[in-house]
Amino acid sequence: MDVEAAMLFVTQKFLVFFLLTFLGYWIIPWHRARTVWLLGASAVFYMSWNPWLITLILFSASVDFVAALALERTSHRRVRQSILVGSITINLGLLAYFKYANFFLDNVHALGNWVGFSVQGPTLELLLPLGISFYTFETISYIVDVYRGRTKAERDPVNYALFILFFPHLIAGPIVRPGDFLPQVPQRKRWNWNRIYLGSWLILLGIAKKAVLADHLATIIDPIFARPEQFSSSACWLATVGYACQIYGDFSGYSDIAIGLAHLFGFKLHRNFNLPYLAASVAEFWRRWHISLSTWLRDYLYIPLGGRRHVTRRTNGNLLITMLLGGFWHGASWNFVLWGALHGSLLVAHRTIADRPWLRWLPKPIHIATTFVCVCVGWIFFRATSTPDALAIIQRLFWPFAGERLSPTLAAWALVLIAATALEHGIRGRRLLDRLVTRLPEPALGALYALAIACVFVLMPEDGKGFIYFQF
Repeated sequence: MDVEAAMLFVTQKFLVFFLLTFLGYWIIPWHRARTVWLLGASAVFYMSWNPWLITLILFSASVDFVAALALERTSHRRVRQSILVGSITINLGLLAYFKYANFFLDNVHALGNWVGFSVQGPTLELLLPLGISFYTFETISYIVDVYRGRTKAERDPVNYALFILFFPHLIAGPIVRPGDFLPQVPQRKRWNWNRIYLGSWLILLGIAKKAVLADHLATIIDPIFARPEQFSSSACWLATVGYACQIYGDFSGYSDIAIGLAHLFGFKLHRNFNLPYLAASVAEFWRRWHISLSTWLRDYLYIPLGGRRHVTRRTNGNLLITMLLGGFWHGASWNFVLWGALHGSLLVAHRTIADRPWLRWLPKPIHIATTFVCVCVGWIFFRATSTPDALAIIQRLFWPFAGERLSPTLAAWALVLIAATALEHGIRGRRLLDRLVTRLPEPALGALYALAIACVFVLMPEDGKGFIYFQF
């Protein structure tokens, strides 16, 4: 999907948009006018990619806005269930059409040809709307929470539209819950220097992780994933670990920027990453990685399926179904299904052996290293352009193969960037930077920030890349 026309967070176009939005927001003295201003700016942000697709997101949001009001007007159980099912069906139907229609058509054609029927069918010319997977989950969580009585139906269409369209989280999350965001909208926002400092720091950190760490790693490892059969085992290992660091820097960097931007407008979005590569099990990894998605899948899919309330076989089945659908949510490809199946199997395996005494006796670094390797193998399916390419890389990881190697300079640079990811986990895990900031005098702190900003902009590549999760 081409996103060049969209206002990416690390572009000059977005900087101009943000400054105008930020200044206008805080200059306007009336809270209602500020809300309308922010809503209008968010619509402009989304329309910068394709103006017409704003109608799709507004239609989806309108369906749930009206459905939620209807839910509160009736207590008839079957009527309420019909409203809920109808709303979810419309939202999932739109997602399925735009994101999965060609995938299903291609597989029907392939299946027909495999069984001996010559099937020739058209490929639909569809644009995948930016952020459709994210805002669809947000609208579903809203209507389900109203149905369950956890959230009151929002009666102000401007407030509800801002919940869906708020530009920091609109394209790639975090997935926002209505009970967290909607109560913040009517609260009058006041200038807060501590919040401005926190938001600015998160934005700088996010830009560093995205533009310095992830984009540089991408230029090194992309050729390996494009032609894995031509590279050696050592190059494939470097590409595999490098991609784990790239996707972390790219997606957690986006989340940091989104949360930081929200702070600058007086809103709080929840943390989406918590040092995932320090996880000592795959279950813990999913409590640390893409937290807004993993908790959404838990609350709106895994628990409704039965969660852990049934016998072991049923619970394991619920885990597998949840992760399979979570993988398919990421993209219309069998690679994503395999990625979800792998994580589901790993979660089932962890649940089966977690209480074994011999497992508890192993040192924690071994648990962390084993989990990291399992996650890295999963990322191969996530990144590879085809299943044969993914299997070729996995084969080279666990069996020596000769082939092309990275130049010493590129290999060393990749190792430096991988080490930077490990260092970031160590520093933030021990809160070393927080301790340093609280002890430094203000002039030294200002100099540290200036140095950090200079380093980020010097190290940024000339040709930045789009965020990985924009395609989902």
